[in-house]
Amino acid sequence: MSKYNQSRLSVIFNKIVMAFIDVFCHPICINACLHYSYGRLMHRNWGDDINIYMLEKLWNRKLSYLYYSTLSMRSQKDNYLAIGSTLGMLTNEHTIVWGSGTIDDSRVLDCHPKKILAVRGPLTRQWLLKQGVDCPEVYGDPALLLPRLYTPSVQKKRYKLGIIPHYDDFNHPVLTRLKSDSNVLFIKMEGYDDWTSVIEQIASCDYIASSSLHGLIVAEAYGIPNLWLEISGKLLGGHFKFHDFFLSLGKDRKSPFLLHSDMTVDDILNTKNDYQKGFIDLLPLIQASPFLIKL
Repeated sequence: MSKYNQSRLSVIFNKIVMAFIDVFCHPICINACLHYSYGRLMHRNWGDDINIYMLEKLWNRKLSYLYYSTLSMRSQKDNYLAIGSTLGMLTNEHTIVWGSGTIDDSRVLDCHPKKILAVRGPLTRQWLLKQGVDCPEVYGDPALLLPRLYTPSVQKKRYKLGIIPHYDDFNHPVLTRLKSDSNVLFIKMEGYDDWTSVIEQIASCDYIASSSLHGLIVAEAYGIPNLWLEISGKLLGGHFKFHDFFLSLGKDRKSPFLLHSDMTVDDILNTKNDYQKGFIDLLPLIQASPFLIKL
């Protein structure tokens, strides 16, 4: 049998499996920006992918992906937006929002969601209210709950600095001279092995500098000092999502640290004393969850 025919059979088989799960297991339908190939989740963006990996554990329920489930797409089944800046991009009339945010405040909702339970931060809430959408003052990216689900095995810090470029920044030339330093760990949010490996790598660092929002969120969740880094300055949505998240912690950060080609590792490490940990009471987020959370 040719590889092409094997691939086609694999797709058909996975579609049958997904249909079986939809009919008999009553999975929770997740609405997120995910990439599947032949039934497998491709690791394109860790911050989006943990919608599947984390929420299945958090809710202790089977999940299905809205855009990979024919039955879910054709039915009027509720779907859930949780982790990511997808509010406004993926929302439909059956969408229930728990923790998601918008990428910026210039977008206009094509469709009002069915219900808002919580959002990432107060800027997203303001954006929704301006468009006539009711939104409670319940904030928090659900990824902040990760420490209640997963404890890193790392016993000792191995690196002085962990740098987490947004996947659009990873190969930027400004990073080249930093990659040869043995005190620095570069952490990829795309093409990673296991979802927990990203947490393990972050936990192995004394200090995190990240242009990836979820790099900062994980560091903050696990109590690791962190620096908001700007590398290319070309991320979709600009600074909006970062300010939205920082405000949810009660400590906004005025601007990112701009990384230039002549900067050294010490230039980044010297900012560590300026770090101020934020605080958020996660109980309202937990109580607003659409499904029971047992932590």
